[in-house]
Amino acid sequence: MTNRRTLLRSAVALTAVPALPVAWTAGPATAGVTTGESAAGVTVDPFGIPLRDVLLIGGTVAPGPTGTPVLWSAVSGEPARLVAIDPATGRTVSAQDLTGAPGSYAVAAAPDGTVYVGAYNTGDLYRRQPGPDSPIENLGRPLPSETYIWRIAVDDAGIVYGGTFPGARVFAHDPTTGTTRDYGQVLPGAQYVRSLAVTADTIYAGTQPDAHLFEIDKLTGERRELPLPDGLGDGTGQTVYDLNAHDGRVYARFGSATTGRLGVYDIARRRWTDLIDDVAGLDVSAPGPGGLVYLTRAGRLIGYHPGKRTFTDTPLVFPGRVVNNRGIGWVNLRDRDWPGRTLVGLLWRGDMFRWNPLTGRADVVPTDVPGAPIPIAALHVGPTGTVWVGGYLNGGLARVDPDTGVSTFQRFAQVESVLETGDRIWLGAYPDSRLYRYDPAAPWHSPEYSPGLPGSADNPAKLLDLKAADQVRVRALTDAGDKVAYGTMPNTTLGGVLAIVDKASAASRVHRPVVTDQSIVSLIHVNGLLVGGTSISGGYSVPPPTQNEAMLFGWDVAGDAKTFEFVPVPGATAIPALAVDRTGLLWGLAGGQLFAVDLATRSVVQRLQLPPGVADSRGKLGYDAPRHLLYALVRSEQVVQVDLATGATRQLLEQPAEFLAVHPDGRLFLGAGEHLYRVTVTG
Repeated sequence: MTNRRTLLRSAVALTAVPALPVAWTAGPATAGVTTGESAAGVTVDPFGIPLRDVLLIGGTVAPGPTGTPVLWSAVSGEPARLVAIDPATGRTVSAQDLTGAPGSYAVAAAPDGTVYVGAYNTGDLYRRQPGPDSPIENLGRPLPSETYIWRIAVDDAGIVYGGTFPGARVFAHDPTTGTTRDYGQVLPGAQYVRSLAVTADTIYAGTQPDAHLFEIDKLTGERRELPLPDGLGDGTGQTVYDLNAHDGRVYARFGSATTGRLGVYDIARRRWTDLIDDVAGLDVSAPGPGGLVYLTRAGRLIGYHPGKRTFTDTPLVFPGRVVNNRGIGWVNLRDRDWPGRTLVGLLWRGDMFRWNPLTGRADVVPTDVPGAPIPIAALHVGPTGTVWVGGYLNGGLARVDPDTGVSTFQRFAQVESVLETGDRIWLGAYPDSRLYRYDPAAPWHSPEYSPGLPGSADNPAKLLDLKAADQVRVRALTDAGDKVAYGTMPNTTLGGVLAIVDKASAASRVHRPVVTDQSIVSLIHVNGLLVGGTSISGGYSVPPPTQNEAMLFGWDVAGDAKTFEFVPVPGATAIPALAVDRTGLLWGLAGGQLFAVDLATRSVVQRLQLPPGVADSRGKLGYDAPRHLLYALVRSEQVVQVDLATGATRQLLEQPAEFLAVHPDGRLFLGAGEHLYRVTVTG
């Protein structure tokens, strides 16, 4: 997951570009876009923030601003906020910006009540010292090379330990001296230390994408890999997602964000004593009454006795796909209805749960944590003119009125692609490269993310899940007549999937490999032929690329076979966008070029060199069929218009944006960070 923050520039630069020379229509000669004087006729209207919701990831239970226990949590946003929630009421008693940070998986407290936060995307470490008016301090990056701090833990001496990306390193930060010790990369070639826990003398660190668990001597730095529990194999393609250490045991959860298997490791006996199925994260509680620790299993909070290996149910059942607790701990509520110690924790969407083992009382309480803007991960305008927006990380789907900007938001997965066909909406979701079909005329009911009335039909309905094929992202989604087709990026191994799904029956055909060791990142359908563009890269956990250049390929839908592949732009590593015009000419974006392909001859017939410096894997295309205009969003900041009838080009505007969609009436919509913009071209 990457940071999608962008800032709109205070002024929009409009520049005219002279018409292309005759060579534009004559063959594969290259023409260039240049900038000229500012041009009128382009209006950019801010269209608001279509996606807002609560996302709590990192959390802990510790003394609050006044010394009484609270639930501390990092609320994702721009910027993220560190909040303290009263476990007696669910009310926020403190909320402070983590300036510069979009969020955190890593929140921990020292014995003196100091709260530390390790940020993702920036790699910064933040500190809030005890006291009602203490500020948030940014301590900077503990390790300059690292941009993610995945988890942190604080030992009894107040030393802060953390695990990082992209170097898979472990560090120890001494807040008294301000010094940081780098324990180095835990495993050659690894990128992620995804989980971390500490005991009096040892650090435990777990990796991704292959599961390795290390114990590191705090004093000497000596590192030793622990064997994995029986039943996990060699750990290939798995993750040590969470680690906790309590009373001589390490609890290691192997799996994903949603579910996994919890291994219980006896430190003194140096062996695994249990492997528990269907456990969600993020934390296992410290032992409570009767020696039970608490965790979420099969959607229910349960008690587990590590010595007896027995389970005790609680009444707390959490519906949905992701039921991770965000910081879980014991407090005294000073309430006769909640005597002794009560277990409290937060769920990912801001609800608080409580369980009292003495009375058996349990509840789930909504908190007052407000929703924060969600960065845009997908933007689509369908034939009806409705604007559809998918959310990044905390996810969601928004339906936006193109005239008023009024948005209707639904909680859902991270949506990486949207397609409108007739009266159905198709959604490509992260992780596991899932495909859903949504009927906007029927009530929304997602049992995974936002359950509606019991007995309601699933809407969106999941049609296909490519987890078993080791796929993670759906970047390409297209209408293929009586079918829809989508292309994917892999999770831990190279090579994407082409999936073709029947609209009526939902029957699917899944093809892998399609292009050797390449992801499918763009896709379009032309007269029974699927044309796809690839990337030599995969997801965040894949090996280094084995290929050097991105391919354009064709796939015969009826014959269910690949018909061609070739390199359209030598040296380009990705073809992120494709479009087809009303004459049947295929257009693509790659390596700083806009290119046209004659599908009959399977050859590049025209090229347009884009502004200098545009040679990366980003870019979007949009086609206005009635006016025969092609739009290209390049370098995440420039929109170029090409009149396909005359060959004239001009740079319409320059402003940060990552997503582009064209309305049937010719208006453009841009997504930049969490903001949506409408662009009207009249000149």
